[in-house]
Amino acid sequence: MAEERSGSILAVDFGNVNTRAILVDLVDGMYRLIARAEARSTGGFPASDARLGLNRVIEQMTAVTGRKLLTNDNKIITPEQNDRSGVDYFLTTASIGRTMRTVLVGLVPDVSIASARRALAGTYVDIVELLTLEDGRSEEQQMNAIVSSRPDLIFITGGMEGGAQEGVVQLARVVRLALRLIKGGRKPVLLYAGNSALVSTVREMFDGLASILIAPNIRPSLDDEELEGAQIQLALAYNEQQAKQGGFGPLARMSRLGVLPTAQSYNLMTDYLGKSTGENVLSVDVGSAISILSAHVDDRTSTTIRTDIGLGHSAESLLNLAGEDGVNRWLPFMAAENQIRHYALNKTLVPGSIPETIKGLFIEHGLLRAGIDTLLKVSRPGWTKGMDRSHSLLMPPFGLIIGAGAALTNTGSAGYGTLLLLDAVQPTGTARIVIDPFGMVAALGALALANPEAVVQVLDSSGLEQIGTCISLSGQPKTNRPAMRIKIRTSEGQVIKQHVQGGHLWVYPLGVGRTARVEVSVGRGMSIGGKSKIKFKAEGGAVGLIFDARGRPLPLATDIRGRAAQLPLWISEMTGDPQIEIQDEWLQSARDENQQVDMPEEPAAGRGWFGRRSKEKAVTEQPAEIELRPDLRLPDMPDLDDLRPSRPSKPVKSGKVAAKPEAKAESSLDELRRK
Repeated sequence: MAEERSGSILAVDFGNVNTRAILVDLVDGMYRLIARAEARSTGGFPASDARLGLNRVIEQMTAVTGRKLLTNDNKIITPEQNDRSGVDYFLTTASIGRTMRTVLVGLVPDVSIASARRALAGTYVDIVELLTLEDGRSEEQQMNAIVSSRPDLIFITGGMEGGAQEGVVQLARVVRLALRLIKGGRKPVLLYAGNSALVSTVREMFDGLASILIAPNIRPSLDDEELEGAQIQLALAYNEQQAKQGGFGPLARMSRLGVLPTAQSYNLMTDYLGKSTGENVLSVDVGSAISILSAHVDDRTSTTIRTDIGLGHSAESLLNLAGEDGVNRWLPFMAAENQIRHYALNKTLVPGSIPETIKGLFIEHGLLRAGIDTLLKVSRPGWTKGMDRSHSLLMPPFGLIIGAGAALTNTGSAGYGTLLLLDAVQPTGTARIVIDPFGMVAALGALALANPEAVVQVLDSSGLEQIGTCISLSGQPKTNRPAMRIKIRTSEGQVIKQHVQGGHLWVYPLGVGRTARVEVSVGRGMSIGGKSKIKFKAEGGAVGLIFDARGRPLPLATDIRGRAAQLPLWISEMTGDPQIEIQDEWLQSARDENQQVDMPEEPAAGRGWFGRRSKEKAVTEQPAEIELRPDLRLPDMPDLDDLRPSRPSKPVKSGKVAAKPEAKAESSLDELRRK
């Protein structure tokens, strides 16, 4: 049995752009992260076979660890063999592919339908139709709506234990008639999670019409909610759909639990971290096509998945949601007409690209901030049972904030990525910041279903990258006037005193694994987590201790010149880099710039956004203008390998972070300074 062996685990997450893998094994009786790897995903066009991306990350791991993981016919060796080849567990998660078109059926919107929506939160679904007893349409109209929606999944719920039955049966009859009208093609999966007294009735009604899944009642009583059983069945339905596309069928058969939705991992891990620490926890993952926000607030976990928010495949839909004004408010220059939209359209065409110009960089991160802001707006009403916090301008306090997604984690500077997260989330009080650059949350969420002990031990050792602790000031401090008085006592006995002025950030470089006693007091009318003075033990990290005296809500300037002064200053204060110069002509209406595009491109080897040149040259040199003509034709789609930069990755020793693949287009503020 696998459980009797070493317990080695290979977990792979398939995203729309990147495929990430981790190898976990026992070291001196404790589970430890052995290696990590990353490569471009191949589940979509042009390869349409996820196994190619899997083979690439496996090859990296074999090169790093010397451990053979694949058979000659490219199958995962499992269980682990006596010669240490293979693994005992192979687990897969995915956010790639089409979402499940779902028809939601329940008695009333505020009870059974509300619980069903929360159960669906961990799975990639698109609710295309909704049926309730309050539906004013005739039965014929309801049937036509179901048939025309072409569902992949029909989710029926309703009726508390020992409660209503007739209403559920009435709605189920409509669904049965609709399924009989669906001719040819693939029949939808039907999931029932209502009154358990009707399970046998539902099985008889839909026998032969649909693949039937049964879960415990998600709303057994008015005050109780049981979602776990339904979420497991939803994962099975998702696995069934994934197995039919992009080469996931063989992967699902090799995997211990099939192909699980990545979002379920975020929901599970956020809930675990919140309950284990007793703190509010926030997880944000902005991907290329899909974004996830999971929050544990007041002992309740809520997860939001948006398939229309992303910085690659979904860049255009994100811009449509946030609006150009939502992006423009983060730009320190005057954007020309359609400049932002042109950038988003090009990102949609070339999802894995990175900005090639300074203006493109600001537009990219304006889209990122606007995307997270949109996620927060749609998520906050579901965080608490009461509505008091949902309408507050300030965020509830979070003890832990997790940032994921290449746009946040691959900026090349931990300080810059953290600034983007702080700008978008605007946390209050004190919060520990961690990032997840290698998709550990997705892998650990799947691992929790197979080996919870391993999850705890990996998290305690080297699961996520520690950034540090952020102390945020609430209120509106006067700019350039003392706002925070700070006293830091390190474990070595060193004492540091500092005043931070309003509108500024200050970073004390307290390293990973180090702690310090921190005292902070603020002026009248301001607070930190509702207090005018705090004393606590703070943890360091890759950035250290971050003191944010800009105020909450964030006083972002509404005029161009104000933002041109604020944004470069904040970047410099967080990263320690020289302040970016904003040219005066950037602050004026651009002449004929509506015919230009800040085209995101794959950078040439050794190049970045900035270089080690004179400041004047670094800012004034621009790429050639691209004129948009009515007869403009797109070039043929290049082969995926053509998009890979030529710069090789550095090798990593066994037990360390696995080498990044050639297919990973890295961009780094450190690299920018080296030019």
